[in-house]
Amino acid sequence: MQQLARNEVDTHPLLILWLASQRPRQHFLLRCEQDRFDAVAEQVTMFGVPPVRLSRLPGCLQLPPDKRGTLLLNDVAALALEDQIALYDWLGTDAGDLRVVSVTTSSLAPLVARGAFLEGLFHRLGAVQFDLTSQECAR
Repeated sequence: MQQLARNEVDTHPLLILWLASQRPRQHFLLRCEQDRFDAVAEQVTMFGVPPVRLSRLPGCLQLPPDKRGTLLLNDVAALALEDQIALYDWLGTDAGDLRVVSVTTSSLAPLVARGAFLEGLFHRLGAVQFDLTSQECAR
């Protein structure tokens, strides 16, 4: 991962607040441009509950055996349907102390409307949503 100086990291202040909060089971969904992923990943690494694990998508979905810490998924919109089902089922069993931070470059709502993304998974991942493309956030 590319290292950035602290003053180069440009993220929404509410994102840092949510990352630093002691609510590890509150999952959230981030929408940002592809070129900002490394900055977001650095913020998650610095402020997320350890251990912080990264699963880069598209590719093999890597789910940790223990549900603790922070799991960072990039780019969740690229998940194949069978991986969406596996993630949905995995999140539904034994919650543990895990926070999932899902990053996407595109809005998931149109994918849900087309049936290309599971609506249930969208709701599990997006209890809190940040749109870093417009510097707004929604809850």
